[in-house]
Amino acid sequence: MEWVGAALVHVVVAGVGLRLAVIDLATHRLPDRLTQPLALVVGTWGLVFLPTDRLHEALGETVASVAFFALCALMPGRPLGWGDVKLQVSLGFYTAALIPGGALAHVVVSFVLGGVSAGVLMMKKVVTPQEGIPFGPFMVAAALVVASVAGSQKII
Repeated sequence: MEWVGAALVHVVVAGVGLRLAVIDLATHRLPDRLTQPLALVVGTWGLVFLPTDRLHEALGETVASVAFFALCALMPGRPLGWGDVKLQVSLGFYTAALIPGGALAHVVVSFVLGGVSAGVLMMKKVVTPQEGIPFGPFMVAAALVVASVAGSQKII
């Protein structure tokens, strides 16, 4: 039964994450009507299927990663928006629940993917340094990378 819950949460995170990435690319917004249910599904999965000690570790990692994103959202120039902070609640918990240190890995991979992409877009003169690029797609991609790494470690 546990594998059914894991499979379900992977499908939900991938499906809703893909939809959020498309919306963020088009509008630079991550709507609450999708981020809130995603948080509810991921949180419920964690409460039902994670052992208590793993749940506490995942919650601690989530709080730390969300606090970092919130600080970024409060910085001058707002490098991240509050939609990114809300999405990090779900993706941070999801990645932290999959593997110890998953939320930290998720943050690092998100910024690496976003930074490399921004650099390429600026070199090609598609965007200027003053323009923002949506960060949600990189957050979703990073969560899928972390999930893949976590899954590959269970195979070996």
